[in-house]
Amino acid sequence: MKHLCKKLGLALLATLVSTVALAQSADEYLVEVVFFGQPSAPLVVGTPPDLDWADNATKLDETTRSDVRAIDPTRFRLDPDVRKLKQKGYQIYLHQAWSQPLDNNLDIALSKGQADNGIYPVQGLVNLSQDNLMEIAVSFWRNRTANEVQMSGASVISEHLHQKRALRLNETHYLDHQSLGMLVRVSR
Repeated sequence: MKHLCKKLGLALLATLVSTVALAQSADEYLVEVVFFGQPSAPLVVGTPPDLDWADNATKLDETTRSDVRAIDPTRFRLDPDVRKLKQKGYQIYLHQAWSQPLDNNLDIALSKGQADNGIYPVQGLVNLSQDNLMEIAVSFWRNRTANEVQMSGASVISEHLHQKRALRLNETHYLDHQSLGMLVRVSR
């Protein structure tokens, strides 16, 4: 009888632990973005980012939050799409993935390259939210010096992709812009 009670107790404990783990992972979403430039597209100058563009955001590369974590590149799901884009001449500016909770007030800040006076060559914000539908809002910049694009005037020339889109889980969504594009995938 003691042996049976011990086995039932262990089975109950194992069930409880797995239920808690499942509940925690159920609140976790995997977000993956690919930000790219379209081949032969004319430069479409946009509004440059403010210097405080990420002040109210969680910076993915600096966060200490346990519920927001970068995903190892070996787990990226959009790699086949990235290869196809590269084969067609698209330039990949940023490919990043992370896990996060669904929190309407959580903005994730991403950047790539060395900052020059607070402006990165590639920088962006991602917000995953849900009221009735799950939505993603992105605001991404490709910033170059005027010398890089052989333009006079402003010291930084920015292209800006800014969109909000309803999305479905486990589907790849394409966000379009005249000279930029983005692939987004959200899964559990």
